[in-house]
Amino acid sequence: MIVSTEIERRYKLSNDEFQREYVQKGKPVIISGVIESWDSFEKWSLEYFKNIFPSLKIYAKKFSKTEGIDLIRVTIEEYAKLISSFENNPDNNDLPPYCHDLPLFSLIPALIEDVQPFPLNYLPKWYHYKWWRYCQFFIGSSKSITPLHFDCLLTNNIFFQIVGRKQFTLLQPEDAKYCYRQGWRWFLIDPEKPDFNKYPQYKYARPIKFIVNPGDILYMPPGTLHHVRSLDTSISFNIDWHTEKSVLDALAASMRGMPAKNSYYNLLLLLGLVFKIPPQMIFRFYKSYLNYVS
Repeated sequence: MIVSTEIERRYKLSNDEFQREYVQKGKPVIISGVIESWDSFEKWSLEYFKNIFPSLKIYAKKFSKTEGIDLIRVTIEEYAKLISSFENNPDNNDLPPYCHDLPLFSLIPALIEDVQPFPLNYLPKWYHYKWWRYCQFFIGSSKSITPLHFDCLLTNNIFFQIVGRKQFTLLQPEDAKYCYRQGWRWFLIDPEKPDFNKYPQYKYARPIKFIVNPGDILYMPPGTLHHVRSLDTSISFNIDWHTEKSVLDALAASMRGMPAKNSYYNLLLLLGLVFKIPPQMIFRFYKSYLNYVS
């Protein structure tokens, strides 16, 4: 098995090039030069979030290979203290919980002003109305890990890195057969320390490992497997989104084990993207997905 570090990096990628060269071809890409002017790069930190809304209750996750995912409720102030305590003690190996898939723009709408101008042209027009409702945040300490998985609706994913660095390991959908799937979207392989005795087929996989820096936008096509490690205290957010083609492909996956609830949410997006039902009507049914995926 050869681990590659090669992922295309493009500066100020135009919407036409993005759609033609990456979305239509299903190729990942890192885009720079688009969001560096955002106020978020000067303002955002856990300390800042704590100061503007200390009592806001959020949830964070503890990932365990043996016990699954534990959900922990804390205030932003409590969470900031947990992260600060961990980062100030380099010998501490007890990772704090990871704030994963948090709809923070909906909880603190003032933050939307910190990410302007937003590159809406990368998204289908159907998503432009209150686009921020589809965003999920990822906030955590260094060494935080999201195990290998793909996005559960088989959506496209645009990922915005604001604070800190993250190391991604990506695998193309066709390599999923080498990664020992567990359930619908999780995989048993740890691509950082693969156990070839236990999982010998992984030697045929073609992982790509690279670092996403503050100011980078990472695009991942539908079905891309990804493992994520935070190298620093990190703040990021993403949008999962469909095109007409990807939502039809995702609905076809209902015959390949996609859970019925996932197919329901994809059907809602089909009604919007293909049959042009306005997002104002669809979102009232779709918004529960943002809790479901969390």
